[in-house]
Amino acid sequence: MTVATPEFTPPTLQPKVPSTPVREYTPDLSQELRRVAPWDFPLLAAVVLLMGLGAVMVYSATINESTQLAGDGALKLETHLVHLTVGVSLLITFTFVDYKRLRPFVYPGLAAIVGLLILVIVAGFEAGNARRWIALPGFNIQPAEIAKLGFVVFLAHSIAKKGGRIRQFSVAFVPHFLICSVLIVLSLFQPDFGTSVILVILMFTMLFAAGTRASYIVLFVFVGGFLAFQAIASNDMRLGRVMAAIDPWAHREGRGFQMVASQIAIGSGGWTGQGIGYGGQTLTGFLPEGETDFILSVVGEQLGVLGMVLVAVAFIVVVYRGMRIAARTEEAFGRFLAFGITLLLGLQAVINMLVAVALIPTKGLTLPFVSYGGSSMLVSTAAIGILLNISRSHGIATLRAYGPPSEPAPATKQSAKARRQQAPAASGWRSLFKRKRKQRQTLAEVLE
Repeated sequence: MTVATPEFTPPTLQPKVPSTPVREYTPDLSQELRRVAPWDFPLLAAVVLLMGLGAVMVYSATINESTQLAGDGALKLETHLVHLTVGVSLLITFTFVDYKRLRPFVYPGLAAIVGLLILVIVAGFEAGNARRWIALPGFNIQPAEIAKLGFVVFLAHSIAKKGGRIRQFSVAFVPHFLICSVLIVLSLFQPDFGTSVILVILMFTMLFAAGTRASYIVLFVFVGGFLAFQAIASNDMRLGRVMAAIDPWAHREGRGFQMVASQIAIGSGGWTGQGIGYGGQTLTGFLPEGETDFILSVVGEQLGVLGMVLVAVAFIVVVYRGMRIAARTEEAFGRFLAFGITLLLGLQAVINMLVAVALIPTKGLTLPFVSYGGSSMLVSTAAIGILLNISRSHGIATLRAYGPPSEPAPATKQSAKARRQQAPAASGWRSLFKRKRKQRQTLAEVLE
């Protein structure tokens, strides 16, 4: 007889339940998150430095014997300070106004800019063989300055809206080229060749950054180069400026006079300059447009090469921080708008500096934030305000991706025993340092 043996069943192992409940760790990063600056401080500091230096240089360039005898030695400084005050107000306003609100005004703004460019040709007043300004009660405006920033906003809006279709020829070039051509033709009627060059470079560079085929850009560069050559060769003033840039000393009594005076001013300044308020070219008035187009020559004469390097470094900071903002912005319109604004300010600064050292022909372009000129100051400060707003929006978006900082609980009266009961299980300085270290590590991971 066979006896059935029962099958062996292994005992089920039950997980060991801890005697004390496990507390879930949720780091409180409210104080650390509030310390994260939602705007770009180095960018703002560089702009403030340029503004302050510009105010000093404008006064130093315009206070000479002739202005003192006329009794208006500080007149241009006072006007410049008014421009500076309004410009700072615009900077603050655009810093706290969402840049995305500009998109509904892109096409109405372009229409207004075209209207102003037509108006300046018809009713503008002439100065220096150019009709570029419209006289209004109390101030003058230069529509070409507004056109540059307006064109950047239009390009950023159009590129962001088209998305991946930007690689198509009819989508990438036809609408942008038509708008750019209208602005260029109206600018050449003033005439303002410098603005035309900047508009073309802005269009090609932003389209290239957006992913347009390089073959299209090369084709238009060749065509545009041929048209630019024809525009220079057919105009005596432009041709004379080019010849003067090639050999300014051979034309020092004509179109090369400004370049020669600029070279003398920079050369006489040496490394450290002759001092603020001093300088033969500035005080005697031999440096034309010293407070506007050739403000860098005044800096070189009075502050020397070191002063010019300081200005160049400040603009390098502006360009670097602007490109950094553009690279970190995920939203397409904000990314291309930041890139276009940075390109506009950097390009205008580089052209002005090259003109001051007589490497390229004179263009009639001011040095942003430094030169005397209301339209240039207002447009430049508004552009920086938009750039700071894009940076601020990126910082706020980064914090929101983690979550809003937890608000501290309202203060209530508690006994010492109740506070001890609500305190963490671990106590002491060592555990406090560990918790703070873990909070900082978590914050660094969030902000990467």
